Amino acid sequence: MIKRSRANRTEKATYRNNRNEHKFIDVVHHGDGHYYMIQYIKHELPERTVVNYMGTRCGRKQKFRIGKATLIGILEDYTKVKEV
Repeated sequence: MIKRSRANRTEKATYRNNRNEHKFIDVVHHGDGHYYMIQYIKHELPERTVVNYMGTRCGRKQKFRIGKATLIGILEDYTKVKEV
């Protein structure tokens, strides 16, 4: 899924951990070459879906700015989730 905004956002992808089916990472690649990621745990219950963000600060999602080489190392343990 490609999203565009005033911040030159060019790509957003979601990845699922290979060893923990509830752990996800959203990766956003900006047109200026920077990557940002948000880690979270997602539990789908019959009555609702619960999402707990990791590294939160004051109840807000914490985005981590990350280099491409580091990101590639992290994504070795993850599989890209197909968009529905």
